[in-house]
Amino acid sequence: MVSGSVQDHCDWCFGALTDASRARSRWLGLATEGTCACAGCLAAGRYRVPPEGWAGPEEEWLARDQYVLHGDDVRAIVGALNEVLHGPEAIEEREFQTRLGVTRPEALETMRRIGGGRP
Repeated sequence: MVSGSVQDHCDWCFGALTDASRARSRWLGLATEGTCACAGCLAAGRYRVPPEGWAGPEEEWLARDQYVLHGDDVRAIVGALNEVLHGPEAIEEREFQTRLGVTRPEALETMRRIGGGRP
């Protein structure tokens, strides 16, 4: 049930929502589907499949493993990538993939893609 304009229950188990679970639900993109998940359902990954009563095919469920990043999130990620790629303490080539889990070209491409083409 929605109290005012704030949803107060989880769409999967009908448990109570906290401010933190509402924020995490928004970050995961659940708000685009008009849904919210409680901390337990978020931890269990139940949000990856649509809740009962969702109108639409399961393969069209948008909130499987997608995250909604706001401008400040993108700036933080691009800034961190820029530091490890180009900063005074940049990670050396021989350690790059081991420490970051991606190659330097993959990190550069990610930085370009999410940073809107900024180098």
